[in-house]
Amino acid sequence: MGGLFYALINLILMSKADDFLKECKDHVGEWVCSLHSTGSNQPAAIFREVKKMGYQFEEPSPNRWAKSQFCPICNQETTHYKLLSPDPVFTVQSRNSISAKTRKRVLTLFNNKDAFTGASISSVAEIDHKTPWTRLESDFNLNDMTDEEIKENFQLLTREHNLLKDRACDHCKKNNVRPPFLGVPFWYKGNEQYCGFCEGCGWYDGAEWRKQLKQFIKQKENERESI
Repeated sequence: MGGLFYALINLILMSKADDFLKECKDHVGEWVCSLHSTGSNQPAAIFREVKKMGYQFEEPSPNRWAKSQFCPICNQETTHYKLLSPDPVFTVQSRNSISAKTRKRVLTLFNNKDAFTGASISSVAEIDHKTPWTRLESDFNLNDMTDEEIKENFQLLTREHNLLKDRACDHCKKNNVRPPFLGVPFWYKGNEQYCGFCEGCGWYDGAEWRKQLKQFIKQKENERESI
């Protein structure tokens, strides 16, 4: 039942994303209201799906694409986005579908816990590629992967945390600079400069980052005690 519900949510989301993209293409270079074009009160989730297709939008501020302004159709302030070109700026890789059985297996494998906090996810958990989609040459087939392969390449996140990661990875892709994870400037491998790998960044593997940070703090405490 859970897998069917998740598939239905995804189907609705992609349908609304198509409606939103059509509206944006009909008004390229203009700020488009995301509410009346989709009827959804979750514009960020819909926008993310469109952006993953390779389309470029204006940024009112760094890594922020949304702008709140009055919509005469909705007669209220709503979230707006501005599409810069009707053509995508990169070719999107094809995604492999995840069966309901595999999704249940993945959620069980990670105990349905968010990788960033370690807390149980009460909403719909999202299966996140550790290496961001924009840096992958092709998708993994989760249905054929072993438990270890899944743990190596995926993690679970809440939708809110997945959106935060998207913004951080977009910044990294654009500037080759890895943003501090949740504002903490710590990388357990490498530093803030992107050097061809994502490992060491908290956005890449939240659980391992938390583990390594604890070890780093303990090491520093032991060093102070030995002085």
